Amino acid sequence: MKEWKALSRNEIADLATRLRDLDWSWQLTDVDALAARFGWRVEATRPDSVRLDSGFGRASGSVQGYRGRANEIALAVTGFTSETTATRTDIRDTFVTMATAITGAVGAPTSRIPGEYAEVRWAGSDTTLRLIEMTSSIHLYLDTNADLAIHDETVRLEAEGVI
Repeated sequence: MKEWKALSRNEIADLATRLRDLDWSWQLTDVDALAARFGWRVEATRPDSVRLDSGFGRASGSVQGYRGRANEIALAVTGFTSETTATRTDIRDTFVTMATAITGAVGAPTSRIPGEYAEVRWAGSDTTLRLIEMTSSIHLYLDTNADLAIHDETVRLEAEGVI
């Protein structure tokens, strides 16, 4: 069996710090330069998204946007694994380790969202870092606060059965 790959404590702390401190145009036309700066490989460019290899294989990262303006950077920070009881434990333990490392680097989280897909957030004035535990991997996001507010409202309305 192939070994499951994940960023180390230092690597996730460094990535989170670099994303939190990111000074960037947020224009999709500038993703090539952003990718070069972070060591990511651009795989495909579409009008409202750019698919990346962030170091964990094809489509392990992306930059999403609307009308040429980016609103989210999404990055796998672990490889993907099959879903078993043992791997779910590994993912949960790695998620806790990563959240702790990010907290040590950027400060206390502004919110924690428990559940099947646990999430920890570090809100800034314009953007929010989000570490999310998925079923078979862990992702780190940098969202604009405006886009995240829309996302959160959509999630709330879905939970209420409105949409």
